[in-house]
Amino acid sequence: MKELAEYILRFGRGGLLRFLSRQETSTAIERMLRRAKIPIAYSQGFHPHPKLSYAPAVPTGVASSALYLKITTTTKDDEIFDKLLEHSVFTLRILGVWEVPEGTDFQELVEKYSYCLYLPKGRFDPNRFSPEIIVKKVGKRNVKTFKAGEVYEGYEFSELNDYFMVKYFQPITKLVSYQELLKILSITDGVSEGSVYVYVFDAVHKGRYLSEILNDIGGKKNVRS
Repeated sequence: MKELAEYILRFGRGGLLRFLSRQETSTAIERMLRRAKIPIAYSQGFHPHPKLSYAPAVPTGVASSALYLKITTTTKDDEIFDKLLEHSVFTLRILGVWEVPEGTDFQELVEKYSYCLYLPKGRFDPNRFSPEIIVKKVGKRNVKTFKAGEVYEGYEFSELNDYFMVKYFQPITKLVSYQELLKILSITDGVSEGSVYVYVFDAVHKGRYLSEILNDIGGKKNVRS
């Protein structure tokens, strides 16, 4: 009888690959798993599918080191990290592997994402932000409105040479596009994303980064420094 094991994987995505859609990113990762010959378990039935699940997606066009997924394997494999590192590319790279207890619902551990925006001076002014400003999330069937302080939690900024660095946390239940924040901070008539860089650092649960929580859970750990 096969001994199933469960692992949580963390990937980083950047460069031009940040423009991949959620489905395209998933396809690229699953192809990497196959090339690395990771012993993924499959469901039973007429249409077997690999046993893996993803954390809530970050927007297309955003660089991220918070692409998490959980996989089930047909046997324990202490070389998953090394295998995937060998088949990684610089812009889609394995960052960490943790063995977790069976049934771990890691999706419940993703409450927020930690964002960092680099905005060129002369086009944006972070002082224009107010937590009371109303922002909109346009869906297929309706439009939801929130206060900016609810969507961009813990908003703060600092100055670099030619850029402002803006940081905030965004709850996954209030995923309003970062473009709405750009509209608030823009000091020009139109909002241009040229030279704007958006990065998601990690997922957050109860004030802690998910990577730190996974380190505490125990089991096999391989984390890229």
